[in-house]
Amino acid sequence: MHASRWAPPALQALIVTAALLPTRAIAAPTGPRTVELRWEAPDGCPAGDEVRNEIIRLLGSSEQRQPIEVDIAVAREGDARLRLALRIRQPAPGERVLQGDDCASMSRAAALIVAMSIDPDAVARNAAAQPQAPDAPVARAPRSPPPASDRPRAADRPTMAGRPPAADRPPAAERDVDGALWLSAHVEQALVPTLGVGLAAGGAIRSGWFRADAAAGVVPSSSGRIAGQAAGAEFRLWFLEVDTCARALGHPAVRVYLCALGRQHWLTATGRQVDEPFHRTAPILALGLGSLIEADIAAPLRLEGALHAVAPLQRPRFIVENLEGTVYRPPAAGVSARLGLALVF
Repeated sequence: MHASRWAPPALQALIVTAALLPTRAIAAPTGPRTVELRWEAPDGCPAGDEVRNEIIRLLGSSEQRQPIEVDIAVAREGDARLRLALRIRQPAPGERVLQGDDCASMSRAAALIVAMSIDPDAVARNAAAQPQAPDAPVARAPRSPPPASDRPRAADRPTMAGRPPAADRPPAAERDVDGALWLSAHVEQALVPTLGVGLAAGGAIRSGWFRADAAAGVVPSSSGRIAGQAAGAEFRLWFLEVDTCARALGHPAVRVYLCALGRQHWLTATGRQVDEPFHRTAPILALGLGSLIEADIAAPLRLEGALHAVAPLQRPRFIVENLEGTVYRPPAAGVSARLGLALVF
């Protein structure tokens, strides 16, 4: 135990340095955490830097160091309430919409949602180690937090399977399934002789970047006639449609999808100015590609529009017996569009 007394000074320094190496390696920082926050909010709301710092504070000792990219937009709705639209781009994409009257509280809730999506265990540890000061208006000077002994720690509250207490968990993110019912004006050029206007109604299921729709519609009237003659037919189009869509572009309030569709049509023709009665119905299956846009206007309503290129797989020829010439034959491809409102639930 007295060997160090007789060791040369250089050897003593080497021994001390070697003893410190493990401690320094363990304590070495893993690098700064990168939080890229795009923040839009009206006057009276906290600054974007405050929200960014709150995210960093909540993560605290988390070892997760992936870059964080978040878009948050706060806007006032018609009834003076506030609507906060949150979109996490990295590391775990997700969306969430909050509504309330207190911008500061909503901003803190948004920061909590972001932190919980990255490392919920770290948020629980930091909530216990660094409790947040009581709520206060943005302009008020910060107050000293009450003694830790007066506040219940998160670690003291019951937990399940190591997860943070229910009071600390954010609401379910928008990656959970949501639905909508919609009603739209439908414009058809692909399967009727002249441009037709009708109605379409359907339902949608959305989960994260994916959306699926099922719809039915009718174009009640479109007319065609044999070239150079008065004889022709009145047409009515019924259809059932299934769409599958993938989100291509996203904003907290506007989303753009690319869609593939399958549509089963029933095209009915009734003779007009013909000597003998003429009535025919032809089933036509068609496939298509297009785009769909969602725009939030006022919860729970949103505006929706779609534009599709449609190609029929069958092209029946509508003719009138005893007359030469074709009344109508569907083209090889055409377009259809819709615009309307959706009720989200």
